[in-house]
Amino acid sequence: MNLTNKIAIVTGGTGALGRVIVNHLAAHGMKVYVPVRSMPEFMKTFDDSQSSIADFKSLPKRYGLPCDATNEADVKEFCDNVVKQEKRIDYLVNTVGGFHPKHMVADTDTALIEGQLKLNFYTTFFFTKYALSYFKINNFGRVVSIGAKPAIETTAEKFAYSFSKAGVVNLMQTLAEEHKEQDITFNAIIPSIIDTPANRESMQNQDFSKWVTPLEIAETCLILLEEGARSYRGNVIKMYGKV
Repeated sequence: MNLTNKIAIVTGGTGALGRVIVNHLAAHGMKVYVPVRSMPEFMKTFDDSQSSIADFKSLPKRYGLPCDATNEADVKEFCDNVVKQEKRIDYLVNTVGGFHPKHMVADTDTALIEGQLKLNFYTTFFFTKYALSYFKINNFGRVVSIGAKPAIETTAEKFAYSFSKAGVVNLMQTLAEEHKEQDITFNAIIPSIIDTPANRESMQNQDFSKWVTPLEIAETCLILLEEGARSYRGNVIKMYGKV
C-alpha cells in the first residue's frame, strides 16, 4: 500500500509512545499532525536541526498545531484546520492519556474519576467524533486507540484508570458496530507495561526485556491503518510482551 501523503493525526504525539508512532508513520510517507499545548515542546521533540539542508525535502512530514486535547472546541477546530490544509483526514491514532497513583476504591473520590475520564476517555472521544465526521464524507478512515491492560482485566487500586480506559475500548467496539457497512474501522491496542524511560525509572528492578516496546506498538498501528485491514473491526489486540 502506498502511504505517501496520507493524512494522519496522532494524539499524545510528543509522549514516549506517541513520538515513536509519529516518526514511524512519517517514515512511511504519511503527513502526521500532532495536537500540542506547546509548540516549543513539539519543536524540541521533533528537532531536525542537525539534518543538512540537502536532506530537508526528504525529512519526515510532521506538523504540530496548538490544541488542548481535553477541550472539545479545541479538538473540533484542530480537525477542521487539518482538513482546511489537507482536504481530508485518513487516519487517527489516539495515544494521549495517563494514570494515577494506587488508590483503593474506598479512598477514590469523584475528582480522581472525572480527571481520568477527561484525560483518557474524553480526549479519545472528542478526536474520534470529529475525525469521523470527515471519514464519513470519503467513506474511508482508520482509528486505532491505545487502551491498557487494566481496561480488560480487573486490577486492584486502579479503578479510575481502569474505568476510563475501559470506556476507550467500548467506544471503539461500539463505533465499529455502528459503521460496519462503511470502510471505516475502529480498533484498540492493549499494551501491558510499555518500555519507556519513565517506566524504567519507576520500576528499576524489573526485567525490561519482557516489556512491549513503543516501536512494536507503532508497527501494529501501521498494520491496522492499511486498506488491507478493513476486516479488523472492534478488535482488542493484546500486546503483553512477556509480562
